[in-house]
Amino acid sequence: MERVAPDTYCVDTHLMGTPGACSLYVLDAAEPTVVDAGEADTPDRVLAALDELGIAPDDVRHLLVSHVHLDHAGGAGRLARECPNATVHVHERGLPYLTDAAKLDALKASVDRAMGTENAYGEPELVPADRANALADGDRIDLGDRVLDCVDAPGHAPHHVAAFDTETEALFSIDSAGMHFEGRLYPTTPPPAFDLAANVETCERLAELEPSVNLYGHFGAGGDDAVAELDAYPGLLREWVDVVERKREAHGASVGPIVADLDARWQSPTVQRDVAGVLRWLD
Repeated sequence: MERVAPDTYCVDTHLMGTPGACSLYVLDAAEPTVVDAGEADTPDRVLAALDELGIAPDDVRHLLVSHVHLDHAGGAGRLARECPNATVHVHERGLPYLTDAAKLDALKASVDRAMGTENAYGEPELVPADRANALADGDRIDLGDRVLDCVDAPGHAPHHVAAFDTETEALFSIDSAGMHFEGRLYPTTPPPAFDLAANVETCERLAELEPSVNLYGHFGAGGDDAVAELDAYPGLLREWVDVVERKREAHGASVGPIVADLDARWQSPTVQRDVAGVLRWLD
């Protein structure tokens, strides 16, 4: 666990057993809060982080799920069970996928097919509908000593919400503004709903908040100039889409040959998935 802003801590979820691949955040606020829930087995790491900070699970009041991709939302149901006084906040478009059994099963099945393995992110539990709160653009979550301003943040996914901490000026951009590994930005453009124009607009809106730090889902805190990162990401996205489009002309719509023909700067941990997302968007 690492402190990334005042009273704000990054927890490594060890996504699919890999350290440094995915992160979530604990806010030691007047009303303790967890941002994102990781995979289905991630709650054990969250509970350990809470214990290290001296926060009892019963004292957690808010669980903000940035979007319903199961590397970020798979643990929401169990974490809600372990933290019985927490309200689960999620984008209004994503809420049914956490509270409706048929929709959650369909989401899990689609992820397993895409990943080529059963229980790719574990077996998620339902979030009780009476403990879920649907978020829309402009909603605010009051943590007692600070407020999280919620921003509709489509592009990576239509059900993505970013959150701005009014006290620390930290921005929980999560996946809405790219991935950040070892000081470098990478595109994150998964199928089925990556949208270039929406993602560019999202970054422009987030930059207007003038955050002190970007807190990514992959991975942790960004660099010293959060606004510069947000300003740079649209250009990176446009270049990435252009590269994939040119490679498609050479190789057809086949992910493997396109990935093999990409230079090292694009070789992120999710490059195959991200090529597939751009191909779908181009079509």
